[in-house]
Amino acid sequence: MSTPEPCSIGVLFCDVAGSTRLYREVGDDVALRVVDGCLGLAAEAVRNGGGRLVKTIGDEFMAVFDDVCAMCDAAIAVQRRFEEAGSQVEHVAAHRLQLRIGFHFGPVVRANDDYFGTTVNMAARMVALAKGGQIITTGILADGLPAPQRAATRALLGVYVKGAGDEVRVAEVLWHLSTHHTTVFSLQPAGETQGFGGHELRLSYAGRRWLFDERRQSVTLGREASNDVVVDNEHASRRHATVERRGDKWVLIDHSTNGTFVTPFGAEEFCIRREELVLRDVGTLGIGQSVGQDRANRIDFALTLHGAGPSFG
Repeated sequence: MSTPEPCSIGVLFCDVAGSTRLYREVGDDVALRVVDGCLGLAAEAVRNGGGRLVKTIGDEFMAVFDDVCAMCDAAIAVQRRFEEAGSQVEHVAAHRLQLRIGFHFGPVVRANDDYFGTTVNMAARMVALAKGGQIITTGILADGLPAPQRAATRALLGVYVKGAGDEVRVAEVLWHLSTHHTTVFSLQPAGETQGFGGHELRLSYAGRRWLFDERRQSVTLGREASNDVVVDNEHASRRHATVERRGDKWVLIDHSTNGTFVTPFGAEEFCIRREELVLRDVGTLGIGQSVGQDRANRIDFALTLHGAGPSFG
C-alpha cells in the first residue's frame, strides 16, 4: 500500500444518463456493451484533453486533471463528441441516452492510484445534480475561470449542494454556447461607444455560434438564405421567427405555420404559433418541430449581461 500523498487536482465524473432504464429494457449483456461504448467515446475526449482516467464504476468514470481550464474544455469536448458520434453506438438514439458531467478542483489525497477527500465528494455531487446533456460545477470554480470559459457558464439560482455544510453555489457550463469561434454582429460604426445595461443574445445552431450585442435590434430565423440564422429544416418556414430587442429584453416572435417549440432551462417544452414570448436565461428552440424529434436542428440560446463575457475581435 502506497503512502497517502496530499495534492491539488481537478476531479471529473462522467455518467451515462438513462442507463438504468436501458438495463431493464434490453438486458444486462447488451446494456453493458452500450454503456461501455458511450464511456469509451467520453474517455477518448478526456485523454485528448489532458485528463487521466482513474476508475470506472458501473455506468460512470472518474478522471483527474492537473489544469482546471483543461478540465473545463475537456468536459465541453466530451459532450460535443457524444453529440456528434454517440448515435453510432447501438441503442443510444432509440433510448435517448445522454452523458452527465460534474467536476471540481481542490485538495485531495492520493493513495494506491486513487484519489480521496472533499474535492472528490464535491465532484461526485456535481454529477449527481446534472441532468442528461449537462455539465455542472461549483459556483466558486466557475467564478475563477478565465473570461472565455466563464462566459459560457451560468449560475443555477436556488440550487445548492445538500449535506455540504455551508451552502455551495452551483453553475452550469453551457457547452453549446462556448464562446470559441463566436461571430459578433454589430450595426454600430467603428469608433463609437454606447453604454448598455441589457443582455446580449447568444445563439448556437449546427456547429455555428453567434453573439448579438446591444447594437443589433432584431435577428431573423428561417429557411430562406436572407435570414440571420438559416435553418436547414423542412419543417421551418421561409421566414420562421424573429427575435427582437425591446428595451433590455429579447422577445421571440413566431411567424410560422408549424410553430416554434421552446424549452426553457429546467422546464417542459411548449409551442408558440403566431405568438410572442420573452426569452429568459437559457434554453432551446425547435424550429417547426419538437427538439425531441429533431435534436440536430435545435437552436440553443442564452442571454448574458453585457460586459460579463470576453471581448471579441
